[in-house]
Amino acid sequence: MNLKHQILLVPLFILSAWAHSCVLRIGYTSQNAPPYFIGTDTIPAAPGATVDLLNEMAASAGCKTELVRLPTARLLLALNAGQIDATALATPPAGLPSVVYPLDGQGRPDPARGLQHTTVIIVRAADRAAASADLNGFLRGRRVGVSHGVSFAGELRAAGMQVDDGAADARRNFDKLKRNRVDAVAMSLNVAGDMDELLAREHGKELVRLEQPLSSHSLWLMVNKDYYGAHGAAVDEMWNWLGSKGRKRLPQLLKKYEALPQQGGSAAKH
Repeated sequence: MNLKHQILLVPLFILSAWAHSCVLRIGYTSQNAPPYFIGTDTIPAAPGATVDLLNEMAASAGCKTELVRLPTARLLLALNAGQIDATALATPPAGLPSVVYPLDGQGRPDPARGLQHTTVIIVRAADRAAASADLNGFLRGRRVGVSHGVSFAGELRAAGMQVDDGAADARRNFDKLKRNRVDAVAMSLNVAGDMDELLAREHGKELVRLEQPLSSHSLWLMVNKDYYGAHGAAVDEMWNWLGSKGRKRLPQLLKKYEALPQQGGSAAKH
């Protein structure tokens, strides 16, 4: 091999190493929650709209992904311990020093670099009028069902609700609602009407989504502090992509999954 070829191989080798140096281990819920997350524990070929979005987000910054499925309640603890590099959740964590997320100029969570989400309330049709007239008053002191481990449960408790988080997914919470074991079900969705078709198909007119959302918030990519220290520029690109292109891309991915055969389960964000 002549000197010219040796010189050319050096930068190619370096570029190859760079191309594989950014690997993002993304943890996400092991719950079956289509169309966002599909399957339990294992990762199917079509893993869900949110998983596809996170893969595209990482690729936009030149990173590959390793997907790790965990119970929802373990995601932040695993992230803080460095067992995973990132996860996407809606509530900024407290007391976890190794978890970082995008902040604005005032040091607050930056909604411009996260996905917009809405917490909606599902009630029995008989309670629709009372709940619509005074949602906060209706919910205060009542039992509200959420999927186990969701990050916004603390906000509901702080607002005076009795949170029932014993169910593994939204379908079980809907059953509790029909059996009067809870008074409402709270869910965090990308689009407020994401569950309307399922409710109509499986519960007819028994259960309804209230037009008034409980709250609007953002879903942020939360990253381990050490990973950010090693790949800060790539993470910043991911945050910016999620808050701009990601917002437009997720509805397209949701439509893709609407066209796929139903695989059971219920949608529920965390």
